[in-house]
This record gives sequence, C-alpha cells and structure tokens, in this order.
Amino acid sequence: MNTPINKLFVTFVVFVSFFVFADNVSGQRFYLGPQLGSSAQKPSLLDIEFSTDTTFLYGFRAGVKILFFAVELNYFQAAHNMELKELVTFEWGGREINYNYLGLNGKLFLPILILHPYLTVGYGYYSADIFDVAKGTDRGFNLGLGLELQLGKSFSLLAEGKYHYAKLNIDEGELKISDYTIAGGFNFYF
Repeated sequence: MNTPINKLFVTFVVFVSFFVFADNVSGQRFYLGPQLGSSAQKPSLLDIEFSTDTTFLYGFRAGVKILFFAVELNYFQAAHNMELKELVTFEWGGREINYNYLGLNGKLFLPILILHPYLTVGYGYYSADIFDVAKGTDRGFNLGLGLELQLGKSFSLLAEGKYHYAKLNIDEGELKISDYTIAGGFNFYF
C-alpha cells in the first residue's frame, strides 16, 4: 500500500534512524526550529496556465548537524489562490489550493566564523488540496541556498531560498507545481 500515511511513516523512520545511528559521532548537534516566509507558486495543468500567486508559508524543521553536513526533516504549508492567466471557463479558477511539503533535506555548510552559508537539496512528498475539487500527493524535489548566523552555542538565525518542483496526479490530469520559497527562522541546538 502506497498511501500518504505509509509514506509519512517511512520518512519518519528514516529520520529517526539517522539520529540513532549518528549518536556516537563527535561534533553532532541536534536542532529544532520554526520557519516563516513567502511562497510564490505557478501551477500548470494540461494546456491551462495559471497566474503566479504569492502567499505566506509556515512550517518547522528538525535535524542533526555533523561537522559541515546536516540532514533535516522539513515541513511547510502555504495556501495559494488559483487564478487563470487567460479568460477561459474552467472550474478550478479562483479556487484555493492548500500546498504542503514533508521531506528530508541535506545541507552542505561552508562555515565562515559565525556565518554559515549552505547549499540544500531535498526530496519528499508534496500534496495539494484544491478546495472542493480534488487532492493529490506525490514525490518531488527542491534545491536552494541559505545562510545561518550562529549566535552562541544554542541559537541561530537563518534565511533560505528554495525552488520546489512536483507533478501531482489530480483527477487524471498532471498538475505541475513550480514553487519558489523564501523563508526565515531560527534554530535551537541541543
């Protein structure tokens, strides 16, 4: 069975396993923190183009950092409006689309004193729920750049920009979602 609950469980098991097996590595630090930002999404379906919609996003991250590398579990949600680019009659126009991401991200840090720029690549499950129309979940990827400002041993501020891409099967059509996110937040290290 390939349901979203099973996929979530597998993602959780992989993430927890990383913590268990990385327990004896020196220099390892666990972190947890919220993220807030902006999501600019441009969906497309068959021959129908939608306008780009920008909205607020919120989520969280939890991870482990070992020397210059990190693996994190990342979740965010954004609610976009689907506005048609051209005047055509289509039932999805003007609908709200709740958009979620849950997945694992890898990070490669380039530490410079208290500034830590990084590259990030992620893979996970994207889901879209188009209000009163349909739902879809499938895998996709993201990549981006970020900057973490370490303020003491237990706290850091960060800013991150990412490109997300996923294809979702919704009502036998292929909804392609291109999404740019800019998020800021902070991490507590343990």
